[in-house]
Amino acid sequence: MNTTDRCTESGVATVVLPMLLWVTTLAAIALIDLGAYFVAAARAQSLADAVALAAVSAEVEGARAVSPIREADRTAVAGGGQLEHCLCDPGSDRAAVRVSVPVPGLVLPTLGAARVAADAGAALVLPP
Repeated sequence: MNTTDRCTESGVATVVLPMLLWVTTLAAIALIDLGAYFVAAARAQSLADAVALAAVSAEVEGARAVSPIREADRTAVAGGGQLEHCLCDPGSDRAAVRVSVPVPGLVLPTLGAARVAADAGAALVLPP
């Protein structure tokens, strides 16, 4: 057998291994960013629920004399979010809010998913 007829594949690992590492790194970054987005979405929903309850509870007798919108905004900021929209009229027993929180990560924020929003509502029900 002649050595010139033999096909050698020496050096293939030099090309394949860096490509495999590169693809694995990109996949890991994408998974981490996707996980961060889902965690931020859960945080946004929890915060929206708390903000809606804070807005409704501002109307309860004996509470601090604060408007529902101001209380909703204070609660949103304290929770690390931002109050986007609030239908919290003073004197009404209902509140509907939209809250957004920042999304941490490397890829998603640069693609336009820097914040995630959630809606919530609450109603004040007095005991009989």
